[in-house]
Amino acid sequence: MRLMKLISKFFEMTVLAVFSVLFAGYAVFIYPFEKLSEKTSSEVREKKLKYTPTISQ
Repeated sequence: MRLMKLISKFFEMTVLAVFSVLFAGYAVFIYPFEKLSEKTSSEVREKKLKYTPTISQ
């Protein structure tokens, strides 16, 4: 009974650690490059201009 509880806690901590590492890795390594490519993409700039509401005075 006690061994099952220990194994269960170990499994929970392993899953939590894996998802934490994946999230941190995405935040540090992938997300900045996505934002940089979004800023330099001409397609994104065209769509922003197309869908930006115009302010009429």
